[in-house]
Amino acid sequence: MNSILLAVVSTLLFIAVPLVSVAAPLKTYVSEFNVVGAQNKDDLKQSLQGMLASRLNPDQVQLVETQDKAELVISGSYSLFGKLFSLDVLLKNKGAGTLTKVFEQGNGQDDLIPAINRLGQKIDRELANTAALSAPLPAKPEVKSPWTVSPAAMPEPVKAPAKGYAIHPATPDENDSAAWTSGPLNGVFTTMALGRLLPSGEREIFIANDHQIRFYLKGAELKLVAEASVPLPAKILAIDTADLDGDGVPELYATIMDRESLSSRVYRADGSSLVVIAKDLPWFFRGMGADMKTRTIYAQEMGTSGEFYGTVAELAKTGDRFATKNPLKLPRHASILNFGLLTGPSGKMVFVVMDADGYLVVSDSDRQELWKSIDKFGGTETYFKRKDYTQIGNTGDQYRWTFLEQRMMSLPDGTLLVPHNEGTLNIGNNRAYNKHAMFALRWNGTKLVEKWHSRQEAGYLADYAYDTAAREIVLLEVVQKDAFSGNGKTAISINRVD
Repeated sequence: MNSILLAVVSTLLFIAVPLVSVAAPLKTYVSEFNVVGAQNKDDLKQSLQGMLASRLNPDQVQLVETQDKAELVISGSYSLFGKLFSLDVLLKNKGAGTLTKVFEQGNGQDDLIPAINRLGQKIDRELANTAALSAPLPAKPEVKSPWTVSPAAMPEPVKAPAKGYAIHPATPDENDSAAWTSGPLNGVFTTMALGRLLPSGEREIFIANDHQIRFYLKGAELKLVAEASVPLPAKILAIDTADLDGDGVPELYATIMDRESLSSRVYRADGSSLVVIAKDLPWFFRGMGADMKTRTIYAQEMGTSGEFYGTVAELAKTGDRFATKNPLKLPRHASILNFGLLTGPSGKMVFVVMDADGYLVVSDSDRQELWKSIDKFGGTETYFKRKDYTQIGNTGDQYRWTFLEQRMMSLPDGTLLVPHNEGTLNIGNNRAYNKHAMFALRWNGTKLVEKWHSRQEAGYLADYAYDTAAREIVLLEVVQKDAFSGNGKTAISINRVD
């Protein structure tokens, strides 16, 4: 009996030992940090290197003095923006051939050492996860079959369906969608709007950068029709189109900031030129409605400190004169640039607000919150700023920065279009987005649910528009940035949504 028990225990130990074996620590080299924006660069390079190395788990890493002896190379950077800083490291595992990014950020020099501690903990977790995923599975004992089994016939590979612009969660679209992209346009353009679809089949497209509006016709090619400029130091923040007087000719509503005050303009796009019909208007503009003929232009004023002031109201046009009417009472934290109106399955209207962190908040007509998303949307680099010395104590900056959030567009069928930009550097007022996607959501009475989303594309999505009749999304994409000279490249792309 004792011999049998001993044999059983020995067998169990033999099986268990491979399961509890622990991988040897990775030979690790921590390189000097690249330091940006700080004065004492040389001191910080070695200090950050030493602090991070001392906080790594010795059970997972074995430090080596030279990079050629390392299995894992950790390279890092420290970027300082005012009081805010970012610690970004890249883990290069030579054996596995993998690259992993880890970051931590903080506010003020007092938070630097705690941030290094948090960064070390994140690296430990990443290494533990990598080790768990790469650990070999225990070998299965070979079982010999008492008879010969013929190999099963291999099934023919299933041809993957062609991917269109819209990616549906359950059933991918099997038809390729039409797509067109312009050649690169010189300059960084930040806002766009659509005009008419002409009998010739050409579509009117308007785009703008900080100081210029361009009027294009899109037929077989993209043809420049007219340009309009605003004098320095005025800055164009956004453009929208509508036909408020119903004459069949679009008006272009340009939100313009001039010397820390709103000085907006309205142009008439008569097919061959852009003619100013009103200027020095004290409003932000935002168009709502996918169809230009029935689109509403909303307006809101600005306060003395650069904040959104007063109610959001509809803009009315009488001849070449403009006034506001039918004010809206918006939910808390809503402004003209971050709210949308959406109809639910019961036919009731709800407000959708994108908060300062990018979360979508749905409220009823009484402005009571119904639901809030767990995912972030939006992401914009367009801003204006005004001097506000009360900000110095909070941010160290004498300016109040206001970012113009991405537009949300409600379609006639109840779909809500919302873009999402992502980037590697988004700290405070320092924003740099480099990839984007579009999401289509619907309100089911309880929450916003996804109908489809697009492929994620490279580049910053500055603005977009939707052609209801053609079922096409027109994107304004910044494909190349040049922060030093102000130059860059922008492209217009058109994607059909089936």
